[in-house]
Amino acid sequence: MSTGSRSPQVPPAELDANEDLGRAVFSRRTRDRAQKVGRIHMDVFLEREQAESISVDRMDHAAAEQLAEWSREQGRGRKPPRQFHGWAVVKVRDAAANGRTVEATPTPWNRFHADIRLNVTGEERRRQQKDHAVELAHKSRWEEAPAAPAVPDSG
Repeated sequence: MSTGSRSPQVPPAELDANEDLGRAVFSRRTRDRAQKVGRIHMDVFLEREQAESISVDRMDHAAAEQLAEWSREQGRGRKPPRQFHGWAVVKVRDAAANGRTVEATPTPWNRFHADIRLNVTGEERRRQQKDHAVELAHKSRWEEAPAAPAVPDSG
């Protein structure tokens, strides 16, 4: 984290090379591996073959609790629903290496959204995607999601 503290604000349009990008992790197996051996599995950064980019959050510009809640909502909306566990965190400078680019792509529901553009082409597209996924996983670190807020007792 380059800013020292996270606060909900409008992030700058330009990304800083030292900025942290978080890829949401919905796999318990990936979380367990990251916690035990300190490594992120490449599958975290591997999208479907047609994908042009990898969706990430700009971690330095938002409260971890807010990003976690958005990720929990995403997980609940999946079919089947998935539990959010944390993030694979990579620096912009590492995400923007080896032919990749990083772009701030805020959405109406997430102003902290960004995309890592893979710039893959041709018949070797899937192999290129896997190579990028391996490199990004190697350069990333694990960050546990903050605990979900307690649900008030209705009884």
